Amino acid sequence: MAVIGVGIALICGAAASAGTWSVSRKIPLNANIVRFVLDPQRPWIYAVDRENSEILFVNLESRKIENRLYVGKDPTDCDIDPTDNVLYVANKGPGTGVAGSWRIGVIVLTNQTLVTSYITASLAVHVTAGRPGRLYYNSGFDGYDGRVIDTETAADVAGFAIVKTRMVITADKTRLFGQYIYDGNLGAMGMFDVTGDQITLVDSLYYSPYPYGWDYDNYSISGDSKRLGYGKILFNAASLKDQLGLFPEQVYALNHDGSVAFGETAIWDSTTFQIHGDARRIADMPFTTTLTVFDDATQLLYAFNRNDQSLYVIEQMTANGIPFRWLTHYALPTDDAVEAQDPDNDGLNTLQEWFLDSDPTRATPGLRLDWTSDFDLTVPDTSLARLYDLEQTSTLGSGLWLRVAQLRGSGAGLVFNVSTDAMQKPQAFYRVVVGIY
Repeated sequence: MAVIGVGIALICGAAASAGTWSVSRKIPLNANIVRFVLDPQRPWIYAVDRENSEILFVNLESRKIENRLYVGKDPTDCDIDPTDNVLYVANKGPGTGVAGSWRIGVIVLTNQTLVTSYITASLAVHVTAGRPGRLYYNSGFDGYDGRVIDTETAADVAGFAIVKTRMVITADKTRLFGQYIYDGNLGAMGMFDVTGDQITLVDSLYYSPYPYGWDYDNYSISGDSKRLGYGKILFNAASLKDQLGLFPEQVYALNHDGSVAFGETAIWDSTTFQIHGDARRIADMPFTTTLTVFDDATQLLYAFNRNDQSLYVIEQMTANGIPFRWLTHYALPTDDAVEAQDPDNDGLNTLQEWFLDSDPTRATPGLRLDWTSDFDLTVPDTSLARLYDLEQTSTLGSGLWLRVAQLRGSGAGLVFNVSTDAMQKPQAFYRVVVGIY
């Protein structure tokens, strides 16, 4: 029952469509989430499943929900504290409307456990973590004062303006932004000084549009805290009167310096505001969404698709799908021409090195498939970020290859046992095909 041939195939087909910004990963959630945050220190996303009153713990390495936690009835929002060790979850409560039913759940992220709940003075709908020891929340469109909690004592420290929208805060935790009531039920943009517990309004703007002010609920801030997005406008975060430009649609996230904005249907270049007054459309979003988070550290956009209830990772790529982050890691250029280059002169171009997930600046032997016993085929030096398909055919040149097995790379050698297949097909050729995990 001898196997009479072994072959190797490197099939270079990009996992994402060509384009500057493209999908690189998909994480099915099978839940309609309303909010999610990225853990800055751990490979996790925490998502609010309001329908089932759960927090979903999504492992970015396994791409699976690995924990679900009930932290209170009807959760609506969440945020991570400055130590990156605590997740706060706003819960509207059981709907009794009685004081004591409103809570903010406190989850320790090191063991993903609910350790306590803050009983709040008013309904908790939106939460934003401030400087160490301080947490801000508001009641959304139910219209109670915004409140401050001392997270060390769980005491309600103070109230401030009636803020109704989601809030964003600068990286240094000194300025808080949100839409507040300035008269009757009329709304305006507000910038609040939160350096102390006596919170003061330091800047405001009667938008959107004057005099009502409740058209939008999409505050976003750039990673460097210099640009603020609200409605369809990009603002100077230091002065709300300084409007830098108007997008054709609402934007929901900004990159580090605000030069790229992520809208409901498209990705926009905001640097062109200074050139001809309009934002340039860089790329289409793969689906319509209002739920996006940009990760400043990795330069990745995470976006939720309500149609298939999945999270997608969207990032900058070359025409055939090499991520810019991968090229930057190896100090290579990020233009399309790099795909055909072979910096280490090992016979594999950069595109092939990417599909193998091998170092394009250090000569490597490439993809191999070795016999290591009568029925064991081994692929040396596999990558955890790749899938390896073992395929078989009885006739070379027929083009008919059947998958025998698929394994995820281990970071070391990967062994396929073909004893069962060899019993059925005493004469066969094998090859291994690499795909993106």
